[in-house]
Amino acid sequence: MIRFVLRGVAAAAICVCSLFGGPSSTAPSAQTPAAGPRAPVHARQVRRLLIKDAMVIPGTATPAYGPVDILAEDGLIARIGNAASEHWPDADMVIDAAGKYVMPGIVNTHMHWHEERVGPLPIQYERNLYLASGVTTAREVGGTFEKTNQWRADSAAHRIVAPRIVNYPMVANLLAKDEAFSRTPAEYRTLVRRAKERGADGVKLIGPMDRDQAAAALDEARRQGLPTTVHIAVGEATARDFVDLGVNCIEHFYGIADASLDGIQDFPPEMNYANEIHRFGRAGELYIQHNFDRAKLTKLLEDMVAKGVAWSPTMSTYEAARDLVRAQNLPWYRDYLHPAVEEYYKPSMTRHGTFWIGWTATQEARWRRNYRVWMDALREFGLKGGTITIGDDAGYLYGSLYGFGTIRELELHEEAGFHPLEVLRHANADGAKVLGLQDRVGRVRQGFIADLLVVNGNPLENLHVLNPYGTDLMSYNGPIINNYSGVVKPGDASVKSVHGGGIEWTIKDGIPYHVPTLMKEVKELVEKARAERARQTTSSR
Repeated sequence: MIRFVLRGVAAAAICVCSLFGGPSSTAPSAQTPAAGPRAPVHARQVRRLLIKDAMVIPGTATPAYGPVDILAEDGLIARIGNAASEHWPDADMVIDAAGKYVMPGIVNTHMHWHEERVGPLPIQYERNLYLASGVTTAREVGGTFEKTNQWRADSAAHRIVAPRIVNYPMVANLLAKDEAFSRTPAEYRTLVRRAKERGADGVKLIGPMDRDQAAAALDEARRQGLPTTVHIAVGEATARDFVDLGVNCIEHFYGIADASLDGIQDFPPEMNYANEIHRFGRAGELYIQHNFDRAKLTKLLEDMVAKGVAWSPTMSTYEAARDLVRAQNLPWYRDYLHPAVEEYYKPSMTRHGTFWIGWTATQEARWRRNYRVWMDALREFGLKGGTITIGDDAGYLYGSLYGFGTIRELELHEEAGFHPLEVLRHANADGAKVLGLQDRVGRVRQGFIADLLVVNGNPLENLHVLNPYGTDLMSYNGPIINNYSGVVKPGDASVKSVHGGGIEWTIKDGIPYHVPTLMKEVKELVEKARAERARQTTSSR
């Protein structure tokens, strides 16, 4: 029987201290006094942080073990074992993890900072949501390049409360103001060199692209030592071309299905690729085309594995396409949906991803069938040895809200047929591998960076417990139990439905961030923005 703390009840008294600028440093008006000098402190950097009595999920698809103690020293995992019997040095702070699970921080390989693109949106809103959802490393694949570079440095120096940032700009975002871009192979080479000169960690390509354009960009990236990822759109170059030309990672599902067709997709004569309703409606038919060739797909997947091409499927970002009403009514929107994001979500034929005008049951059914084949392809890729990562691409489509979409992505990987241990490897060790950080993050291992999550519950039993909103659970005389437990009998008054779970602490570089505090700040930002919007609406009448 696993005991763990329900949401809103801290395992230890929390003292929130202000060490950083911005909204995330604002202490709540009422604080519970610290229980002692070693009580955990939100956003406080100390030399030694001890996590006591944890069950550990290593992050490599090997089983959990414990209970053990973990000592983080100077931001690294210094020891794993028994602090008392092995006479470890005294810690500056102690987190009691009895009855809880500890796993590596999540590596999100596809996300965007949207303070301007879906704004105006407070950047701390996104940062808090990602940390509260366990994301300790975030690969930005297309934001404002110079801002992302600055935030990358600020995060590394702990000047802001944010995940570690990896910057993969879209090459077109490197154009100077009013600079012409005719998309010639030579121009792609110039922009890739510019990315290197300005300190990018890699580059993101986005279609539609012709084969010579893709060849030039990938060749130049290889010359510059920059890893690459690609969002393949409907163009001449499909996944077949990008895999043959040496791309390192493929985002989403576009291009993979296209390369598996005998011929081309059956586009109707009214198709307009600039119309988001058309684009997303037809994308939901890719894997169910009459000329879809499974043998071609298998060969492509085998070649991706052989050439070390990873796949970041981002299934969570499209899920509203298969069930719009569900996506529009997620319970956490009540407290945590910022009005700027809510405004962006409104239907549009031109705004990216907001294709909801007249969305039909038939279109949803096609998307659901598309998901079944897509998930089977992803599972086949994994069984063949392919590297799969977690990314949420949040903030564009209903349902995929920052951080929440990350956890939903994990759940969809399980739906695709992966064991929860494999799912967490996608989020941990595999994500680190794709970003070239496999010797630093993604594992609970001595010598690695202390990026750790202290979870109220066992995510291997129920991935819902990672959701920062929490989830409904079964208790028996107080403790949470597995609802298949043999002790449960129909009509037993000892059985209750309770709301619990959630990550309690997200630890990045050995610094603990208290998730209930992060989420309280998010709620306050949302309430403030809603009040301001209501005031503006009233004054405009």
